[in-house]
Amino acid sequence: MTSSCNGLEHDSSSERQQQQQQQHSRLSEESKQFRTGHPSLSTWNPPLHHNFSPKQMQVLTCLCDTLVPSIQPPPLHLLDDETNHCSSSFKSSLGIQRNVQDVNDFYKLSASDAGIPAVVAGAITEVLKPNLLRVISIILWLLSTAIGCFLLGGWATVSRTFPYIQSYPCLGREQQERVLQGWSCSSIREFCAIFKLFKSVTLWAYYCKLDPNGNNPTWKAIGYCGPDPQATSANPLHSKRESHKHFGEHVIDAKQPSEHLKKCLADAQCCSVMTDNSMEEFFTPFVSSKAVGGGGDPLRKNDIGIQCDVVVIGSGPGGGVVTAVLAQKGYKVVVLDKGEYYAPDDISTLEGPSMSSLYEKFGTLTTEDGGLSLAAAKTVGGGSCVNWSVCFKTPEHVRNEWVREFGLQLFASEAYEKAMEVVWKRLSVQEVTNKHSLQNSVLQKGCKKLGFHIGELARNASPDHYCGWCSYGCPTGDKQSTPETWLLDAVKTSNTLILSNCKAEQILHCPNLTGKKPSKAQGVMASIGDGKATARLFIKANATVVACGSLMTPPLLLNSGLENCNIGKHLHLHPAQSVWGIFPEDSEDFPDGTCYEGGIMTAYSRVTRGNSSNYGALLETPCFHPAIFAAFVPWCSGKDAKERMLHYSRTVHIAVVTRDKGSGKVGVDRNQHPTFEYSLLADDEDSMMTGVDQALRVLVAAGAIEIGTHQFDGERFKVQGASTAELEAYLARVQERGAKKLQVTILSAHQLGSCRMGVDPESSAVDSCGETWEVEGLFVGDGSLMPTAPGVNPMVTIQSIAYCVANSVAESLEWKQ
Repeated sequence: MTSSCNGLEHDSSSERQQQQQQQHSRLSEESKQFRTGHPSLSTWNPPLHHNFSPKQMQVLTCLCDTLVPSIQPPPLHLLDDETNHCSSSFKSSLGIQRNVQDVNDFYKLSASDAGIPAVVAGAITEVLKPNLLRVISIILWLLSTAIGCFLLGGWATVSRTFPYIQSYPCLGREQQERVLQGWSCSSIREFCAIFKLFKSVTLWAYYCKLDPNGNNPTWKAIGYCGPDPQATSANPLHSKRESHKHFGEHVIDAKQPSEHLKKCLADAQCCSVMTDNSMEEFFTPFVSSKAVGGGGDPLRKNDIGIQCDVVVIGSGPGGGVVTAVLAQKGYKVVVLDKGEYYAPDDISTLEGPSMSSLYEKFGTLTTEDGGLSLAAAKTVGGGSCVNWSVCFKTPEHVRNEWVREFGLQLFASEAYEKAMEVVWKRLSVQEVTNKHSLQNSVLQKGCKKLGFHIGELARNASPDHYCGWCSYGCPTGDKQSTPETWLLDAVKTSNTLILSNCKAEQILHCPNLTGKKPSKAQGVMASIGDGKATARLFIKANATVVACGSLMTPPLLLNSGLENCNIGKHLHLHPAQSVWGIFPEDSEDFPDGTCYEGGIMTAYSRVTRGNSSNYGALLETPCFHPAIFAAFVPWCSGKDAKERMLHYSRTVHIAVVTRDKGSGKVGVDRNQHPTFEYSLLADDEDSMMTGVDQALRVLVAAGAIEIGTHQFDGERFKVQGASTAELEAYLARVQERGAKKLQVTILSAHQLGSCRMGVDPESSAVDSCGETWEVEGLFVGDGSLMPTAPGVNPMVTIQSIAYCVANSVAESLEWKQ
């Protein structure tokens, strides 16, 4: 047992601060830069601040060591036999060599040995809202007492000998595991959510933590090479890509001190800095009244004001297109993004630092009940920088549905057809893949053998793009993300300025005395600075476009005083559940590849069995690097979890991506923070589980020797030697368990529809041009505009709609002039 049961001294804030200072000192040495690239993408610098007491930290340490314990390695003959599907020594196609000592060290290393509890404490403190953090603090305190441990752990904590009940740190390892096992499959959802939190954060931190040399001590044992080799070596593509050069004076980091920022803005060509007098005259009505979208706070000395034609909030697939179209028409455009700008040469593809810097809340964003994980980007370029390159034009049946059910003639027009063609061409979409990865080969083989549909995916990357690290940026610039295309087009006009690390707080609008709508947009108020010395930036603009994505656009509109009842409603998520299969390392039927190398999604299959409607699912292959893999895969025990990770490199995943009929809601809490609610509709669960059944059969047909799902029970079915009846019985058990909330890992990478288009304010948040019903000159230009889920990867649809919205904005500005 890692922690002793002896009583600790009373809680001391000075002692706690001293411990945290020691942790900071040690880990700051570990976080030094070890690779070329941007410091925030190439250093391990997790948040470490927390207010947990020594007793609470003792409990948290025991929880971490229960999830990742130190275990005596199994005998070599057991490790090498075919029931484990994994040899103690092998050499991968990427040159990774694993030997017996690597495996032994892997089994012996615990979470506390790796310094993980401090990272978990800091991460939990950073990502949880204050009310939830208080709940976690209470749980840790209760577990530090015998009575509290019994209340939370039940009979699993009771011993036959005195003392019959004990605190969590004093329990034996088997008892500690039984407590977590009970939580993971509990009928009380709160216990499931608590388990999911501790398990996900602990395993994420354990497998992405880096030593001073940029390595993780587990990687060799699990067959992982670390970052993309292209990111760590000179690549000839670098000299051929214009955007490998930074955007120069066209991108400004708003974290810098106010006076220096003001000077940079004064030198910019596409905006003008307002004088103090003109700024006070124009903005005082806004900052003094919350009712018109102001902050209710007077102007401050370090506030800055600028003027431009259009301000675009968000630089992702939607915002990037709007910016380029308007800049090419001659309008002066200022783009705000709360994320950092990274050029391809900045990209490290290291999992931990990349998730911390490129995603909202380190990639831990979830619905309020923790039942569904939400992957949302937070960087200049948005989701286009971290998506998996898949390109689908808007399906015809979806466009017909939007015309028929929502009266949106746009989607039956030549203008929309043209928009899709323009987007397809600008993204340099390729419909051929020269080489398929291990995972896509499995999907193709299994579907062909069973007679299921199989198709090849178009991608905004070259046919020979064979990279499995797209989740963490593209170090070669081959993937045609927004910074490689639309934003590049925009800055070439000299009509665009991009402000990174600049968070829009409110839309400025005032009563509209001459127009048809109640209010008129005047611009944006944003926060700037490094967090220690913050200031505000006010942008006066003739048109404002919000393109923050379906999760963040509604909160900005609501916090700005808009009241349309459809803002935030109709959130669609394309909920996805994954299944997995293990393929032997010495298999002659497949290449020597690993699950994380090669094009991530190059093949797909439509799930049509038992589905006569246009609502169903797609089978596609996701890419889970070790930390995400460990966080998502079921945990049954510390030993079981380590066994699963030893098979990591040859574990193939197939994702069941569901076109959801049901919808959720985006809102704001009393502190104006975003909230997300979503429950899976029964029809959508049926579609998902039909896809799960089909995906498992595909894995078996392709030659998997063990299969399983992400259902929390963690059942592993050994295909080798099993009869058809046994397989069917297993598949029936999977269907019976279903996709119940907090009983299976469900992920959304596509968030859509929360400010949907329509023809009247009673059923939609914006009109068919993307302009809000309440505020003239305020437009939405992102995936939140979609009336329903499209059922395919949405990038091209988002950009096509944004292209049309941009033209509507231009027409509006021309009319005003």
